[in-house]
Amino acid sequence: MEVLVIDVGGSSVKLWHSGHQEHLRFDSGKELTPEQMVERALEMLKDWTYEAIALGLPCRVTQGRPVEDPTNLGPGWVAFNYQAALGKPVRIMNDACLQALGSYSDGRMLFLGLGTGVGSALVTNRLVLSLGLGYIDYRGEKVYKWLNDKAFQRLGVEEWRKAIYDIVPMLKSAMQADYVVLGGGKVKELEELPDGVRRGHNRTVVEGGRRLWEELPDPANLDCRDWLIL
Repeated sequence: MEVLVIDVGGSSVKLWHSGHQEHLRFDSGKELTPEQMVERALEMLKDWTYEAIALGLPCRVTQGRPVEDPTNLGPGWVAFNYQAALGKPVRIMNDACLQALGSYSDGRMLFLGLGTGVGSALVTNRLVLSLGLGYIDYRGEKVYKWLNDKAFQRLGVEEWRKAIYDIVPMLKSAMQADYVVLGGGKVKELEELPDGVRRGHNRTVVEGGRRLWEELPDPANLDCRDWLIL
């Protein structure tokens, strides 16, 4: 199956394809609405063919539908009809869950996506669980304020690395994870990784989209019992 993956983030929207190595992108931000996202995406996708779409959104998604507007985007994401607007079958997951699903190999995996915020998800035993670990308190601030892109700019690379080396093992222990996958562009700035931590890659979201369509049941189907996506 040819799957288009639309990975919507707080600073950019990335367009991936299960049959292409390259990807396309455009800026997002606090004014971006779903109508604008779809219009821009379709304009850029004129030369791509695909059968289905996996859409990752940076917000809470329940039973295949967003239940809140993303914090770092414009309004209107909850009630929007994505399938009608995009003209293809669409399955929706939280963006960190989609990355986590593509990164997963075995055991109990914690995924942390370091970007505009800190996305987090746990995958284990046919369970995909969206988390909000970025909102845990750490030294008087929320975790995301220590680990996200703004923190990298504010703290500098050395202090940011120290925060990673302190916080990530703590979260790994708290979630009783066998290993952690760190995603996000700034991860390349880590010369060494803590024990039990692996470096992720943005393209794993393509494998997540493929698995969502080819291996998992439809998240919107209330009768599904093979996987849980929470």
